[in-house]
Amino acid sequence: MTKETIRNHCTRYAVNVPFTYQPVNGDLHKRENGWTRDLNFRGAWVELPEQVEPGNTLKIALATPQRNLSLLAHVAWTQLDLPAAPYLHGLRFTGVTPDQRDRLSTLLAHSNPLPVRLYCALAATCQRKGVGRVAIPGTTRDLSEDGACVRLPEPLTPGTELCIRAKSQFGEIAAEAQVVWADQVGSERPRDASYRHGLRFLHLHPLSELPLRAFLDGIR
Repeated sequence: MTKETIRNHCTRYAVNVPFTYQPVNGDLHKRENGWTRDLNFRGAWVELPEQVEPGNTLKIALATPQRNLSLLAHVAWTQLDLPAAPYLHGLRFTGVTPDQRDRLSTLLAHSNPLPVRLYCALAATCQRKGVGRVAIPGTTRDLSEDGACVRLPEPLTPGTELCIRAKSQFGEIAAEAQVVWADQVGSERPRDASYRHGLRFLHLHPLSELPLRAFLDGIR
């Protein structure tokens, strides 16, 4: 993979990069170590030795072939049901400069990673479990073999189980899923804006395995 092939800034790539981090507000002398699970120009899915509450801002330093790359990262979510370290967190980078973006591109090209979560916009519906539940129309933001991010007109509580159905050119993709995180009600957003939700697939319908695989392979 070359820098020229890394074009979609929303696509996540599977890459394990060690980094150090410290809180922006708190003990600035405290420095811990973490690892990325996937990475792109907007953020990362990371493993940390501790649970950090969503809303905190971290100063991180990614280990790159040349020198450490310093970035500011907002903790978007954390997986609370893990009994022990490493704890999983979602980070969103803030204030990324053109130089930092170029260095991230170089890091990804050097690591030669595979896409794991691909940006896409597919019409989708989400239906909570229960008799008489109405299907909620929405749109996917990204998709992978293990889950998706969808935009819905109303917020759903983390832990909610539902069925998601999305239409692709290869056929319908349907799965039983659980809401892992969601935009908070009352957070600043444009009027009538949709709410983002992170879904983890619990069970992919058998007839959806081939359409999902074909869609992910074809979009590359």
